[in-house]
Amino acid sequence: MSEEFIREVDEDIREEQRIKLWKKVLPYVVSVSLGIVIFTSGFVFWENYTKKNNQKLGDDFTAAVQLAKEEDIDAALIALDSIVDKGSDGYATIAKMKKASLLIENGNIEKGLDIYLDLEKNAIDQSFRDIATILFVINSMDKSDPDILLEKVKPLEASNIWKSSALELKAFIFLKKNDKKSAKETFKNILEMKSSPSSLSKRARNMIEFLED
Repeated sequence: MSEEFIREVDEDIREEQRIKLWKKVLPYVVSVSLGIVIFTSGFVFWENYTKKNNQKLGDDFTAAVQLAKEEDIDAALIALDSIVDKGSDGYATIAKMKKASLLIENGNIEKGLDIYLDLEKNAIDQSFRDIATILFVINSMDKSDPDILLEKVKPLEASNIWKSSALELKAFIFLKKNDKKSAKETFKNILEMKSSPSSLSKRARNMIEFLED
């Protein structure tokens, strides 16, 4: 039996183990994604922007979200595009984020990711740019090089607002690479943070227990 054959078998086994692990932790990634998308959907009511925009745009956005909930996706996308065309920077950014999430949910992943990449560079506010980075990373974990994604979240680790979320994403990316040791250490770092949200700390604790089994 050749060494090359043994090496190929070993690589296949490692890949199978990586896939099995990823399938087990995927529900956690989905829960993170849903939480941030829900947060983003409501972000239009962020105080600094609602004070600067008229109620009509807020109503239009709410109507677009309702159309999406009713699964009238085409109408929702048209409504969001209308907000982008006539809205101020804040509302236009929110509309773009919602459009990206709808496109991704409905299988048009590349277009959705392209919107996040554009917002990551050009959004009016740093908070929006950071959210775009987070949402891009979450939704491209099965498509992008993990090392590239690690580089994307690295700047967010210095953010007072997004550090815990960045660390959680970092841990999941390590799991995608089947690097359980680094993932566990990163989840532990989350638990050591006093400012981590309770839901995030709970997920980190659950993941540590899962990885120790």
